[in-house]
Formats: sequence, structure tokens, C-alpha cells
Amino acid sequence: MQQPELEFPLHWEYKIIALHSDSVQASLEAVSASHGCTTPVLRGNQSSSGKYATYTVRIHVQSREHLDALRAEFSQCPGVRYLL
Repeated sequence: MQQPELEFPLHWEYKIIALHSDSVQASLEAVSASHGCTTPVLRGNQSSSGKYATYTVRIHVQSREHLDALRAEFSQCPGVRYLL
């Protein structure tokens, strides 16, 4: 499958579904900060059981490699279930 053409640098937004906890949010913030992002990770809606929450990360991406590295690092954070 061919990847869509993107013009870098660009602003990118990740939607992340993960366990609802402060430690998950801290892990996501640590990854974004390690890539120079100063925008806070925003916690959104919770599941009906309260076990999961959505998180939004907005970040300025310099290249396809940077985008792929972010995806890999966010995916490896403990508690992350889906990365959109």
C-alpha cells in the first residue's frame, strides 16, 4: 500500500486510545517532549466503564522519518491500545 504524499514540515495530530491514568498521560507527554513538543497532551473522553480514555497530541513534524519515530514511540507507551 502506497503512503499518501505529505509535504513536510507539517502539524500532525495523533488520537490515542489508552488506559485512563495519570501515568499513561505522563508517558505520552515524555515522548512528545523528547521530540521538542511543548503543547500539552490533552485527555478527552472516557469509556463508559472509565477504564479507557482518548488522548490528543498535536506536534510539528519535520519528516516522514520523524512521523514514523513518533508513531513507534507512542505505540510503545505502557497502556496504549490504539494510535490513530
